[in-house]
Amino acid sequence: MSATFDDAVLDTLFPGLGTIPPASRAGLDASAVLARHGPVLTAIEAAAGGEAAFLAADPGRRADLLEAVGHSDPAAFQALVLAVSALYHASASVVEAYGWVARAPQPEGFAVEAPTDEAEAARLLGKVRARRQIWRA
Repeated sequence: MSATFDDAVLDTLFPGLGTIPPASRAGLDASAVLARHGPVLTAIEAAAGGEAAFLAADPGRRADLLEAVGHSDPAAFQALVLAVSALYHASASVVEAYGWVARAPQPEGFAVEAPTDEAEAARLLGKVRARRQIWRA
């Protein structure tokens, strides 16, 4: 499979939206994942009539081809999607585009504010107070 074909498949799975980058521009190193799922990529290529045909297809046609392959071998296709999804959603550029912080929580930690609404705070703490002791004395 060529890098451009792989990128086209990745972008069909995760096309991005607005500031959220498509998979091919999210800084993924998906080569190992794609190698493990080679039979699915081969099925996509065959369904399209070759890599060039897949690359020439519009995004709707590409999505239809992936859907067809997904119906022909759901377990293998789902495994590919889940593996790529894990990489994509762990990518720093995607995490930051979601508005999250792309760093480890420690040692800096994250700022957590107390609820500003007294009634909401009382409701949340009420659940804790209503529960029995969950530790040994």
